[in-house]
Formats: sequence, structure tokens, C-alpha cells
Amino acid sequence: MTPDAKPVAAIWNESDWPDYYETHRATTKDVYPSEWFFLKDVLTEGMSVLDVGCAVGGLASVLSENLRQFEYTGVDISEEMVLRARQKHSGHRFHVIRDADLAVLADHQYDLVVCLGVLHLSRHWRELVASAWARTKKAFLLDLRESHVATIEDAAVSCFRVDFLLNTGASTNAVLPYNIINSAQALGTLIKLCKGAVRFQHYGYLSPPSEAAVTPAKDVLMNTYRIDRGQ
Repeated sequence: MTPDAKPVAAIWNESDWPDYYETHRATTKDVYPSEWFFLKDVLTEGMSVLDVGCAVGGLASVLSENLRQFEYTGVDISEEMVLRARQKHSGHRFHVIRDADLAVLADHQYDLVVCLGVLHLSRHWRELVASAWARTKKAFLLDLRESHVATIEDAAVSCFRVDFLLNTGASTNAVLPYNIINSAQALGTLIKLCKGAVRFQHYGYLSPPSEAAVTPAKDVLMNTYRIDRGQ
């Protein structure tokens, strides 16, 4: 496999991915238990929300099922995803970003920042955490794939076969890293990156790796974090 053969944004732009997210991760029932464990408690009327890795804006639909009023901003590296998100959710804001660069948001902060289903597939996950935390006014929700053994961030060892998941055939140049982070290292990294945090909470459960993952790991800890900033 050649993990760097195709730019990451190009992988997410492929038509099958936007189609996939039209019908997945778009309602409250699609939210994973480890995500809902924290999300349900941070939702407040009138809040501002930043969704990092928004795809076609499914979280906006989830929020609308649980809140009457909120301000939602979504960012994604896929131009096609953002185009569709703008069409589906014309009342909200969407921006295309490059890798972990959130400069398009200037120094604006949001009551809640969400980065779910993204970091384990990114080579720049630490930079993305730092950038997202800088935009967090109150609470930050993120998830990682973790293990009690050594961290694996080498896409030649642990990767995510995009076309396999979409049932379009396993293309050797449409792969992403499948990061599995040692749990102690993960917490230590988050504490270091999220300066000014007053509380770290996490909740997770063991699960087999995604069927689209090629990895030596037999199971992973699907771990979601809530990190609160001091006021």
C-alpha cells in the first residue's frame, strides 16, 4: 500500500463519501454511546457550536433534534462535503480548511467544540487538537482510538482502507492512517495540549477495529473525552 499516494482531501471529496454521510451520522440515534454520554449534558439553548470534521453537517441535524436555538459552524477539508453541507443546512456556517489549520475562524471561540470521528484518521491529530482547543470557550469533545499497548501511528502498519468501507473495492492509494494511541500517552498529550483546562473526563468501551482497518490491534478502546476550560 502507498498511504501518501492520494491527498487526504481528495479521498474525502470522492463522491461515495458525501453520499455515505447523507444517510449516516445524521440523527441522534446515530451518535455513539460514548459520544452521547457527554454530548447530552453540554447541550444548552442558544449555545454556539464548532464542528471540526463536519462532513455534510450531520451534527447540525442532531442539535436541531435536541435544541430550539443554537449557532452552528462546521469545518472540513473536503470541498464537496462543505458544498453539500451548505445546501442541506443553509442557516448555518461552513468553511473549507486545510489539514489542522483553523485560521479561517480567526480567534473566534465557541461554547462547545466537537471533533468526533476525525483524529484517529489524521496525521495531524495533535495539531488539530491544539487548534480546536484554542477555539473552545467552555467544553471540548473529542474521541481517540486507544490501547494499553504501544502507540501505532505508522500508516504502513495500521491504516484505514477507505474504498473497502464504501464497498467500491480496496484501492491501494485511498487509505488513511488508523491511529491507535496508548491510553496513558493519550491522556498525557491532551493535558499538555489543552492548557487552561480545569477538568478532563473520558468514557469509552472496547470494540474490534473497524472492518476497514488493516491493523495488528485485536481491539481498541473507543474513548471520548470531555475537556472543560476554566471560566
